[in-house]
Amino acid sequence: MDMHSVLYLIFIIAPLTTLIHELGHVSGSLAVNADYIQLSIGTGKRKMVLKRKRVEFNIYPAFFIGGITRSERAKPYNKTESVWITILGPTFNAITALISYLLFEVFPSEFLQLLFWFNMWMAIVNIIPFTINGKRTDGFTILELIRK
Repeated sequence: MDMHSVLYLIFIIAPLTTLIHELGHVSGSLAVNADYIQLSIGTGKRKMVLKRKRVEFNIYPAFFIGGITRSERAKPYNKTESVWITILGPTFNAITALISYLLFEVFPSEFLQLLFWFNMWMAIVNIIPFTINGKRTDGFTILELIRK
Protein backbone atom coordinates (compact mmCIF):
# COMPACT_ATOMS: atom_id res chain seq x y z
CA MET A 1 0.00 0.00 0.00
CA ASP A 2 1.49 3.33 -1.02
CA MET A 3 1.44 6.54 1.06
CA HIS A 4 -1.48 7.93 -0.95
CA SER A 5 -3.58 4.87 -0.06
CA VAL A 6 -2.61 5.06 3.61
CA LEU A 7 -3.62 8.72 3.83
CA TYR A 8 -6.82 7.95 1.95
CA LEU A 9 -7.59 5.19 4.43
CA ILE A 10 -6.85 7.33 7.49
CA PHE A 11 -8.54 10.57 6.46
CA ILE A 12 -11.43 9.39 4.25
CA ILE A 13 -12.27 5.70 4.67
CA ALA A 14 -11.79 5.40 8.46
CA PRO A 15 -13.91 8.46 9.36
CA LEU A 16 -16.57 7.50 6.81
CA THR A 17 -16.72 3.95 8.17
CA THR A 18 -16.93 5.27 11.73
CA LEU A 19 -19.73 7.63 10.72
CA ILE A 20 -21.63 4.75 9.06
CA HIS A 21 -21.20 2.67 12.23
CA GLU A 22 -22.42 5.45 14.51
CA LEU A 23 -25.35 6.21 12.19
CA GLY A 24 -26.39 2.60 12.75
CA HIS A 25 -26.61 3.32 16.49
CA VAL A 26 -28.45 6.59 15.77
CA SER A 27 -30.97 4.71 13.60
CA GLY A 28 -31.55 2.18 16.37
CA SER A 29 -32.04 4.99 18.88
CA LEU A 30 -34.51 6.73 16.60
CA ALA A 31 -36.38 3.46 16.05
CA VAL A 32 -36.95 3.06 19.79
CA ASN A 33 -37.92 6.73 20.18
CA ALA A 34 -34.95 8.09 22.08
CA ASP A 35 -35.54 11.57 23.48
CA TYR A 36 -31.97 12.72 22.84
CA ILE A 37 -29.18 11.30 20.67
CA GLN A 38 -25.60 12.53 20.57
CA LEU A 39 -23.23 11.33 17.85
CA SER A 40 -19.59 12.37 18.21
CA ILE A 41 -16.81 11.80 15.69
CA GLY A 42 -13.15 12.26 16.62
CA THR A 43 -11.34 13.60 19.63
CA GLY A 44 -9.95 16.90 20.88
CA LYS A 45 -11.70 20.22 21.49
CA ARG A 46 -15.12 20.26 19.82
CA LYS A 47 -15.05 22.21 16.57
CA MET A 48 -18.55 21.87 15.19
CA VAL A 49 -22.02 21.07 16.47
CA LEU A 50 -24.99 20.36 14.25
CA LYS A 51 -28.41 19.88 15.82
CA ARG A 52 -31.56 18.60 14.21
CA LYS A 53 -34.57 17.95 16.41
CA ARG A 54 -33.43 15.36 18.95
CA VAL A 55 -30.08 14.52 17.35
CA GLU A 56 -26.84 16.37 18.09
CA PHE A 57 -23.81 15.76 15.88
CA ASN A 58 -20.37 16.76 17.24
CA ILE A 59 -17.21 16.90 15.16
CA TYR A 60 -13.75 17.06 16.74
CA PRO A 61 -10.45 18.00 15.02
CA ALA A 62 -9.00 14.48 15.09
CA PHE A 63 -12.09 13.27 13.20
CA PHE A 64 -10.27 10.12 12.06
CA ILE A 65 -9.95 8.77 15.62
CA GLY A 66 -13.12 6.96 16.61
CA GLY A 67 -16.66 7.90 17.40
CA ILE A 68 -19.38 7.31 19.94
CA THR A 69 -23.15 7.58 20.08
CA ARG A 70 -25.16 8.09 23.25
CA SER A 71 -28.90 8.21 23.55
CA GLU A 72 -31.35 8.86 26.36
CA ARG A 73 -35.01 8.34 26.93
CA ALA A 74 -37.22 9.18 29.92
CA LYS A 75 -38.50 5.59 29.95
CA PRO A 76 -35.46 3.29 30.27
CA TYR A 77 -34.70 1.02 27.32
CA ASN A 78 -35.61 -2.61 27.75
CA LYS A 79 -33.11 -5.35 26.89
CA THR A 80 -34.42 -5.86 23.35
CA GLU A 81 -34.28 -2.14 22.58
CA SER A 82 -30.73 -1.88 23.92
CA VAL A 83 -29.61 -4.87 21.83
CA TRP A 84 -31.29 -3.34 18.77
CA ILE A 85 -29.48 -0.01 19.23
CA THR A 86 -26.17 -1.78 19.77
CA ILE A 87 -26.31 -4.29 16.93
CA LEU A 88 -27.21 -1.75 14.27
CA GLY A 89 -23.69 -0.24 14.33
CA PRO A 90 -21.96 -3.41 13.07
CA THR A 91 -24.98 -4.18 10.88
CA PHE A 92 -24.64 -0.87 9.03
CA ASN A 93 -20.95 -1.66 8.46
CA ALA A 94 -21.78 -5.15 7.14
CA ILE A 95 -24.41 -3.73 4.78
CA THR A 96 -21.97 -1.05 3.58
CA ALA A 97 -19.33 -3.75 2.99
CA LEU A 98 -21.79 -5.76 0.92
CA ILE A 99 -22.86 -2.75 -1.14
CA SER A 100 -19.26 -1.64 -1.71
CA TYR A 101 -18.31 -5.19 -2.76
CA LEU A 102 -21.16 -5.34 -5.27
CA LEU A 103 -20.25 -1.90 -6.62
CA PHE A 104 -16.58 -2.92 -6.81
CA GLU A 105 -17.54 -5.85 -9.04
CA VAL A 106 -19.06 -3.38 -11.52
CA PHE A 107 -16.84 -0.32 -10.93
CA PRO A 108 -13.46 -1.51 -9.61
CA SER A 109 -11.72 1.23 -7.64
CA GLU A 110 -9.33 1.57 -4.74
CA PHE A 111 -11.97 3.58 -2.83
CA LEU A 112 -14.56 0.77 -3.03
CA GLN A 113 -12.00 -1.88 -2.18
CA LEU A 114 -10.81 0.01 0.92
CA LEU A 115 -14.40 0.80 1.87
CA PHE A 116 -15.27 -2.90 1.63
CA TRP A 117 -12.33 -4.13 3.73
CA PHE A 118 -12.52 -1.44 6.40
CA ASN A 119 -16.27 -1.90 6.86
CA MET A 120 -15.82 -5.69 7.05
CA TRP A 121 -13.11 -5.19 9.65
CA MET A 122 -15.29 -2.77 11.63
CA ALA A 123 -18.31 -5.10 11.55
CA ILE A 124 -16.36 -8.21 12.57
CA VAL A 125 -14.19 -6.62 15.27
CA ASN A 126 -17.15 -4.79 16.82
CA ILE A 127 -19.30 -7.91 17.09
CA ILE A 128 -16.56 -9.89 18.90
CA PRO A 129 -17.08 -9.47 22.66
CA PHE A 130 -14.01 -7.94 24.35
CA THR A 131 -12.85 -4.85 26.21
CA ILE A 132 -9.70 -2.74 25.82
CA ASN A 133 -8.78 -0.07 28.36
CA GLY A 134 -12.34 0.01 29.66
CA LYS A 135 -13.88 0.40 26.18
CA ARG A 136 -16.31 -2.33 25.21
CA THR A 137 -17.12 -3.61 21.77
CA ASP A 138 -20.73 -3.80 20.68
CA GLY A 139 -20.45 -7.59 20.94
CA PHE A 140 -19.42 -7.28 24.59
CA THR A 141 -22.35 -4.96 25.29
CA ILE A 142 -24.78 -7.36 23.60
CA LEU A 143 -23.38 -10.36 25.48
CA GLU A 144 -23.65 -8.44 28.75
CA LEU A 145 -27.28 -7.52 27.97
CA ILE A 146 -28.18 -11.12 27.11
CA ARG A 147 -26.60 -12.43 30.34
CA LYS A 148 -28.77 -10.09 32.48
